[in-house]
Amino acid sequence: MLVRILLLGICLMIPVCVWAQTEQSLSIKEKYVDSLKRSTYPYTFPAWGQKIVKKGIALPLPAGVMVNYFAGSQQINISDLKVGFNGGQQVPLDFIKFGQVKANFQSVSTRVDLWVLPFVNLYGIFGETFATTHVNITDPFTFSSTAKFKGPTTGLGLSVGGAVRGIFFIADYNDTWSFLDKIEGAVFTQSVSPRIGHAINFKDHPTRNVTLWVGASGIFVNRTTQGTINLSDLNPSISQETLDNIKNETAAWFQTLTPAQKVVTKQIAQAISDKFAGLDVKDATISYSLNKRATHHWSMLAGGQFQLNPRWQFRTEAGFLGGRQSLLGSVNYRFGL
Repeated sequence: MLVRILLLGICLMIPVCVWAQTEQSLSIKEKYVDSLKRSTYPYTFPAWGQKIVKKGIALPLPAGVMVNYFAGSQQINISDLKVGFNGGQQVPLDFIKFGQVKANFQSVSTRVDLWVLPFVNLYGIFGETFATTHVNITDPFTFSSTAKFKGPTTGLGLSVGGAVRGIFFIADYNDTWSFLDKIEGAVFTQSVSPRIGHAINFKDHPTRNVTLWVGASGIFVNRTTQGTINLSDLNPSISQETLDNIKNETAAWFQTLTPAQKVVTKQIAQAISDKFAGLDVKDATISYSLNKRATHHWSMLAGGQFQLNPRWQFRTEAGFLGGRQSLLGSVNYRFGL
């Protein structure tokens, strides 16, 4: 989920924007199209590249390397929480009610892509993700804490697109795997991102343009997450009175718990009290298992790209709505292959 959200903004490149035709000097436009028709396509990819160019259509350079910086936040729902202390058996804590839970994330990644067909692009992603999850418990007591995660991310994706008279359509699908510390196994994320936009060519530079688009992003991470966190890595916020009521078994809600729930709750309360007292709790660990998913699978996107020339493009994109906010910045270098 963290990464989905990660991986929502780096999945797209707008290669078809150079196909757009805008109002410009006919002489420049005709000369450019005529030069394409008379040229010999020098690259292996994409397939049928020579036939497309002979029709006067400019193709993007077939291969590219894109560097991305992505930052955002996502509201998530947590259910089926189980917790254990210091390697003990995990106990369901179904009596706990969560308030707002938000994941903040940043990632730096590289995407390598290739147009294998004029309308089909394949790509791979690798990078590093940094995430922070803010957890709030609202019942039967008030508690909040923050946990930090980091680790590598890798993925594969497919883009399919085309353009007609300056209006382009593109749909992207990718799978990513994030290997974050404190979480067992990989976090698997599926992302779907359709977009529609318009390319505006510079009057005196047929290969230079500005592209604007809107779209939607669907992130699908609905899985059981397991891991272990050192108590010393957490910054819990809970009153000492609440901790004392748990340790002394005087809270009314505590009396309704099962024996196993009472044991693990008291163990964690005692460890947090020790931490507040300045005692060494570096060996205290909390193991957990929970199910998490985004509060909404879909959000909106809006972005733009400036193409300096066929080799260099600069892009930014914002995500919003659906409990999600994100911002992407990228630089893309393209070359023949």
